[in-house]
Amino acid sequence: MRAIAFSAGAVLVILVILLIAGGGGGTAPGTTVAGVDMGGDEAQVRAAVTKRAMDLLRRRVPLQAGGGTVATVRLADIGATVDVDAAIREAQESSPNRLVRGLKAVTGQSANEVPLRAIYRRGALGGWVAAVSDNIDRPERDAAVLVRGTDFTVNPAEDGRLLDRTALSAAVSGDLSTLPATITLPLRTTGPALSTEAARQQVAQAGEVIRRGTDVVVDGLRAALPPGDVARAMRFTPEGLRIAASTLRRPLLVAYPAGSVVPRPARYDIRGKRAIVVPSRSGRLVDARRVADGLMGEDRPVESAFVDVTPVFTTEKARSLGIKEEVGSYTTPYSPGEARVTNIRQASKILNGTIIPAGRSLSLNAVLGRRTEARGFVAAPMVADGLYVDAVGGGVSQVATTLFNAAFFAGFELNDHTAHQLYIYRYPEGREATLSWPTPDLKITNNWDAAALVRVTNAADSITIALYSTSFDRKVESETSERFEFTKPVERRVASPDVTQGEVLYSEGSEGFSVRITRKVLKGSELVSDDVFTTVYLAPPKVILVPEGTPGAETPVSPG
Repeated sequence: MRAIAFSAGAVLVILVILLIAGGGGGTAPGTTVAGVDMGGDEAQVRAAVTKRAMDLLRRRVPLQAGGGTVATVRLADIGATVDVDAAIREAQESSPNRLVRGLKAVTGQSANEVPLRAIYRRGALGGWVAAVSDNIDRPERDAAVLVRGTDFTVNPAEDGRLLDRTALSAAVSGDLSTLPATITLPLRTTGPALSTEAARQQVAQAGEVIRRGTDVVVDGLRAALPPGDVARAMRFTPEGLRIAASTLRRPLLVAYPAGSVVPRPARYDIRGKRAIVVPSRSGRLVDARRVADGLMGEDRPVESAFVDVTPVFTTEKARSLGIKEEVGSYTTPYSPGEARVTNIRQASKILNGTIIPAGRSLSLNAVLGRRTEARGFVAAPMVADGLYVDAVGGGVSQVATTLFNAAFFAGFELNDHTAHQLYIYRYPEGREATLSWPTPDLKITNNWDAAALVRVTNAADSITIALYSTSFDRKVESETSERFEFTKPVERRVASPDVTQGEVLYSEGSEGFSVRITRKVLKGSELVSDDVFTTVYLAPPKVILVPEGTPGAETPVSPG
């Protein structure tokens, strides 16, 4: 019993020591926020944490790849801020009880370590990561074969590299005090599908094909196809060498004009608000597929014959789709001569004539593809992180907005759309969509029992998109609310190469707001859908332009 009493007394002494070491209530002694001790006067603590936050936000962090520095970043320049008050509150509210604090004190541990978290404006971090990715990513390049006449030259393959965007975002998020002094960009290597060696083997095979000759016999009539035409029809692929029958059709048409009749697919002629089917016409051509396969073999001459050719898109197919009349249309204006109009017209050419089968969806990005200068797009202004920046393809969002509204009034299902961050006067409030690569995208579904034809026309100062299908007595009722939840603009200092000293007021800013759109889609008297779309527009900021290198100034980045 005496031993038990002694043990209980010892425990009591230890508890007293721990309670004394744990101190009183409130913020525990030794509690830190990003290394700043929270003990002392509240105003001094707040000032110290604020200074620590600013130092971390303005610290230049090199980004390394391939053994060298490819860029530097200051988190303040890419839209990062810190909620100092929230960090202090967390330190106060998360302090451990006196016993735990005492245990940590006697074992030499900090009572509590609270992180100082980076907070980014909406879209800022993603925009910066996308810009880094655009600069650092290098797509793998397959070996390519250049054909000049019957001479073949192999351009070697190259490995590619891709930035892990999620990992980079994580590296500059979270506790600022743990941000490394240097960030090694997380990259992975991608290999080509067609290697240099495989391409060289196919070139050797192609030379053998040409050396065996290009003579063809059709219905007893012999002709030699130009070797250069056969060489141009060759395709060097990861699956092996092949000859494209479609490329041989023209030289075969020249070699055998007498018996050839070119087929013609059906098409739609738009007359007012009606879509009229223009019938297809069958044809008669040399069997190009048989010629292509024969040239890959060893026998010469290659034997073939005339075959009847039915166009892929026949009159019967065109009529079966139910494309008869306009079911939705919308027009948006633009100013002639602007660079963005080039992009609008280029995207219009690609989109025009697209058919959306019944029950199927359309992704505008999938239809248009990536906007590049090689594909006819140019640099023009677009909105990124609440600012206007130049980017190749700027302006294609007007195509997205026009298509969105045509689909809206056609009663289509609107699967995925993102409004612009800032309200743009030429578009209806809340009924518009932005587009970038690879996101945001515009996705719509033709949820009706007939296919839909997308018809795009460009006037000198506007774009019109009309959708043609079967009416099914569809009706669309829509209302737009008054503006609500107004927000005030913030001031943003933006680095500009056009400003060498002082500062220039670029824009005064204006109010942001929200708006709500309702839409009812009816099929006769039957309600098909009852939709509500709420759009929040940011307040256009007050923008002050300052020289590049000005502390705390933002550097605008263009999306990919």
